Parts: sequence; structure tokens; C-alpha cells
Amino acid sequence: MNENNKHTPDEKYPKSIEYKGRKITFSKLPSSDKNQKLLQRLKVEINDEAFEVVEFRNGAFESGLLPYSSYSSPIELAQDVIDNISGF
Repeated sequence: MNENNKHTPDEKYPKSIEYKGRKITFSKLPSSDKNQKLLQRLKVEINDEAFEVVEFRNGAFESGLLPYSSYSSPIELAQDVIDNISGF
């Protein structure tokens, strides 16, 4: 396992992974959730195409790219984007 794929103790995902020949990177975005429903916002990049993912306090990860779908990790969500959305 290379250094980028190691999970840090305070993170639920690695900094980057590869899936089906595509590089996926994850980074935190600033968040100002006044309703306290969101735990964090992430920027996910797949081969330099970026989109936003939110993690809710209940542990679900969601994105507007895949409406009506919740995931237990941003990795699963990014893999589903690659598998189901053309252009990724």
C-alpha cells in the first residue's frame, strides 16, 4: 500500500486511490452547516473532474451526481460515479 492510500486516524477515506484506471482524490472542503446535519463536505476528483460529496451526521455520504443514493463511504460513491455516469 503506498503512502497516499493509507487512512489517517481521523479520516474515513484515503487521500487518493485508483479504480478502473482512474485516479480518485479526496479532500475536505470548509463547511458552515448551521443546522448541524452535515458532518463534512468533500471535494472528490476523478481524473481532474471534481464534484462535491457531503457526509451527514448519520454516516451517509451523498452527491447530487447520484440523487436518491446514499453510501457508507465516499470511496463507494466515487466508484459508482465511475460505473454509472458517462464522462467519468
